[in-house]
Amino acid sequence: MNTAQKSATVSGCYLEHNHGVVRPLTVYFKKTDSGRSISRRARQINDCTVRALAAATDTPYDAAYDLLAEAGRKCSRGFHFRAWAVNAEVNGYTFRWRPFQAVKGQDRMNPAKFCTEFNQGRWIVRTAKHVMAVIDGVVHDTIAPSPVRCIYGAWECVKS
Repeated sequence: MNTAQKSATVSGCYLEHNHGVVRPLTVYFKKTDSGRSISRRARQINDCTVRALAAATDTPYDAAYDLLAEAGRKCSRGFHFRAWAVNAEVNGYTFRWRPFQAVKGQDRMNPAKFCTEFNQGRWIVRTAKHVMAVIDGVVHDTIAPSPVRCIYGAWECVKS
């Protein structure tokens, strides 16, 4: 287990049903606002895209906020990250989309499964009405991920 996982707290155990076998999966969670509280915009809301971008790319919160504002993000409003990420480069990172489509008879991708299967690298993970950063298998967000929240896809942050 790496240093980031040792300092993270366990948000809970989820049960994965795989061909009749039930096994617990642990999610490691690090509570962080990615620098929002010390930024010029400490009172922002609906800024999960800004926080995830800042955490996943090691970018200061204000710089991530300004980048997305230039791309059309409105103050305290959501943002369609997917269209912007196609050609974006932030702090030397580009973004590669990986969808997780529903497959009949199989459980959807969830935070516990994602952190177990993709425990290396930097990711921005898209769920229903939310995005969060996952770094080396640890969720970096202001709230622990819901056990029932399915993951629709994730952007891998690739150092260029």
